[in-house]
Amino acid sequence: MLRPGTFALTALFAGLSAIGPLTTDMYLPSLPEIARLLDASTAQVQFTISSYLIGFAVGQIVYGPVSDRHGRKPMLLLAIALYCAASLICALSTSIHMLIAARFVQALGGSGGIVLARAMVRDLYSGSRAGRELSVIAAVMALAPVLA
Repeated sequence: MLRPGTFALTALFAGLSAIGPLTTDMYLPSLPEIARLLDASTAQVQFTISSYLIGFAVGQIVYGPVSDRHGRKPMLLLAIALYCAASLICALSTSIHMLIAARFVQALGGSGGIVLARAMVRDLYSGSRAGRELSVIAAVMALAPVLA
């Protein structure tokens, strides 16, 4: 079990927060190939990005109140499972419509990481320590597009 104040826990929170930006930025170079493979128009393929962003926004609104009621860990595990399952469906998509829907669900799962990591930082730390943890998370999120 990871203990508060350890580098491993900070790295976990930072990694969870980076899932959303990484998922978007790693995906962008493949858009022309997706259009070709799924025989879709450029506009349809670009809508997969919009679908992801809509799902990401919706997920951020939902995870906070639901995790307050049901707990952070169960919601985080659900978010990760949802993200992984939707990623598999994205990889196995046979139509652009299936990919659009899967990207929406993938974003619902991916948004859990950013919301719940910040909520757990707030639960575990206070004052300047919380500020340091959140700044590390923000730095990793800023580097995520570069890594992608």
